[in-house]
Order: sequence, then structure tokens, then C-alpha cells
Amino acid sequence: MKNTILFLSCLILLCGCATKKPASKVSKQDLEMFRKTFEGTLLSKKFEPYTREEPVMGLPFWTKPITAYYFQITVMDKNGKVRKFYEYSEEKNRKAELQQYNNELANGDAVIVDLGYIDEGHPEELFDFITKKSY
Repeated sequence: MKNTILFLSCLILLCGCATKKPASKVSKQDLEMFRKTFEGTLLSKKFEPYTREEPVMGLPFWTKPITAYYFQITVMDKNGKVRKFYEYSEEKNRKAELQQYNNELANGDAVIVDLGYIDEGHPEELFDFITKKSY
């Protein structure tokens, strides 16, 4: 009987521990300090719309067009390092952002390219967003 009570007590204790969420000590603001950026002068930009046909319900004769935008920029930092950043998207909101970048940015603008939390240092890399730097 004592063993059964002890077993049930341990089981209840373990179930309580398993369902309790640990206290989060890292906030979103703490993570923001690890965001990677690349700052420099915009040398060139390329904006290309794409359209592809996708079958509807697997039928080859019934297709719908899917549009996407590809946006690429070339940026040179103050040390002369040149990198290219790009984004390709089929999502409506992201396509609007890419079109806005194309309309608002001009060659020679000082820009800050946000890469998210990882900067792989490759000559061409994905970006999260671009901010035009004002003096």
C-alpha cells in the first residue's frame, strides 16, 4: 500500500513538472542585438517579375498563373567589399515590399541591409529587409 501511494505521488509530481513551462529569460529585445546587417552604398539593383503556370487539381489543361518577384541589389561597404543580396517571393505582401524597394531605392543611396540572425559572408545572400540611411 505504501509503495502504491509513493508511486502515485511520484507520478503526480512528474506530470506536474512535465506540463509546467520554463520561465523564459531571453526576450525578443535581447535577440535583436544578434541581428546581422551590412551597411554601404547601393551600386545597382535588379527587379524582375516572373510568371509560371501551375496546374489546378492536377489537370494539365487547367492552369493558373503564379506571379513572383526577384529583387537583387549590389552594395559596397566603406572598405570596398562588394556583396549582392537578393529575395524571391510569391507572397503578396512580400512582393509589395520588393516593389517598394525597387521604387524607392536609387543607385548611390546609403543603405543598411538586414540579414536576420545569420550572416554567412557569401558574395550573394538572402536579405530580410533594407533601410535607406539618412544623414
